[in-house]
Amino acid sequence: MASNPKRKSERLSRRKETLIKKAYEMAFFCDVDVALVLRIRKTGKLITYNSDDLESWPPSKEQILHILKDC
Repeated sequence: MASNPKRKSERLSRRKETLIKKAYEMAFFCDVDVALVLRIRKTGKLITYNSDDLESWPPSKEQILHILKDC
């Protein structure tokens, strides 16, 4: 079965939506702060979700990138 780029993109989009929905549900039903960061390896693009509008949470994209470089 050959990997179709369009299907792969659609699958990524659905999975991203599912993760963000789960992060929202976790914050809402469990009364916790949630920060979700997804990094697309191929492009380096970061997708973030934050359940709260705190200035100190989550870390900035620059701070996250610095942490990722140290791993």
